Amino acid sequence: MFTRLSTPSLTRFPGSLTRSPGAARGASTFIAALALLALLGTSLASCSSTREREDDGRPKLTEKEKLGLYFENAMRYINMGENARAEDQAFRALEIEPKNERFLLIYGQSKLLQGTSADIQAAIEIFESIPAKDDYRVQMFWGAAVERAGVLYDEAASGVRDGSRPTDAPDRAQRAAELESEARRQWREAKEHFLLSREIYPGEPQSLGGLVRTTALLGEMDESIAFSRELIDSIRSSQRLVMIQLEDDGLSAEDETRLLDNRRSNREFEVKTRLHIAFLLEELGRYNEAVTEFDEILILQPDLPEAHSLKAQLLFDLGEFVKARTSIERFIELRARTASFEDPDIRKAYDFVERCDRAIATSNQG
Repeated sequence: MFTRLSTPSLTRFPGSLTRSPGAARGASTFIAALALLALLGTSLASCSSTREREDDGRPKLTEKEKLGLYFENAMRYINMGENARAEDQAFRALEIEPKNERFLLIYGQSKLLQGTSADIQAAIEIFESIPAKDDYRVQMFWGAAVERAGVLYDEAASGVRDGSRPTDAPDRAQRAAELESEARRQWREAKEHFLLSREIYPGEPQSLGGLVRTTALLGEMDESIAFSRELIDSIRSSQRLVMIQLEDDGLSAEDETRLLDNRRSNREFEVKTRLHIAFLLEELGRYNEAVTEFDEILILQPDLPEAHSLKAQLLFDLGEFVKARTSIERFIELRARTASFEDPDIRKAYDFVERCDRAIATSNQG
């Protein structure tokens, strides 16, 4: 009989964790579930006259049929963001087949998405227990769980260091250093899981995203930039496929809406990835490259105010005062569409315009 995992002590993973919106939601898995239900419906219709019935007269489901329904329900709940209900469906299935790897994966995924410290520890234990270590999804979700455990340790370290978190340790600085060291150990382990997932299934965006994050957390900025570039290639491959499908004259309205949503999501994903690259380049002092990255961002999303503002600051640091003024004026124009001229960001932007004017005047005098 499958039993629920015991709740671990919260002292093992201190702090709390914001729920992640990201999760594996493969369309092929969902389609497979629907196909299973179609077969199930046929089976019920063909044998309903002879099979055992419930008290209300409905035919009793076989264990195989129950597993099909639990799978479909669990995937639907995950897609809806109702992760506790997905967990319950996976738990019911595991009571029937305790070693069913598909439901162990769903159970661990739903725990991961709920995101408390206890859930994260439970998810790690679940992924450790799954025999199929060569399944890219196991490694990917396992890596995500360990990564989040590292975040919890890092948050605890910050709290201990600044005094906002109680500790019995006589030396706060030493305890904070210990927690930071554990956070880094967790992130190194998470990176290894993501690397293995990428090796099993190259180009998987979630595995690449995990590598982008963990390398940045570890301070491996050049690696994070390289993985970000690889992620962008993956996003663009997906985008090309979407664009080809949109050219189909026989496309239904429903499919067209879905594909347009995918196109928008891909574009937003690429913008966020390029912003990450730009911030890392700025931190590395590679301002010209960061400006080029913002140019790419603004091709994708020309009306993104923050991109114009950040680009303006970089141009100013590069001594390109006229271009910086043009960029910050564009920011003001876009920001004013949704905010008043008393908005603090707009006021700061006008101050920046004056700085540009003074710098332009000084450079002209020279």
